[in-house]
Amino acid sequence: MGYSKQKQKECKKIIDMVRNYTEQSKYTKHNMIHFGEHPQNSEYIVTGIQAGNIRGELGWHKYIGYVVQVRKGVGAFGSDLILIRHPNGELNSHENQMYYRINEELKSKTKALFYKKIGPEKEDYSQPYTIAGKYPAIGKIIESDVPHPIPDNSPLAKITTICSDGSKTITIC
Repeated sequence: MGYSKQKQKECKKIIDMVRNYTEQSKYTKHNMIHFGEHPQNSEYIVTGIQAGNIRGELGWHKYIGYVVQVRKGVGAFGSDLILIRHPNGELNSHENQMYYRINEELKSKTKALFYKKIGPEKEDYSQPYTIAGKYPAIGKIIESDVPHPIPDNSPLAKITTICSDGSKTITIC
């Protein structure tokens, strides 16, 4: 779905405000969702940095959304897989990701970014949500015993150390 340049600018503005708030310890302590926690259903959030979209190449709207479903422990590296509805109506899965809660001050501005027919109160949670058209699950919180995609837990880095004697050590982490 398309999303106007003006709406993209408004999304970026909210993302910047939330990220600027994180420099204030009060906001970070209460609004950053820490490891071992997950965002709550229907909660408006901003995600952390996304691979392939660091500078908004795929659209700033992909950083903002509300939680539709949480699939516990089935994301990359055992993280929760979160289905997020974005302002343009897209539903995307996010995993191994950091999240910030939208505070009350920014909630009305955030809601204004969404198309009128979109909102947590308009979701039909009685219908199954899927990931890439597969793995249907009904509900808001899904335990890990439900079939789910196998995450890509590929190594994140390959480090080659060359010693003074010319020998090499390769570490994959």
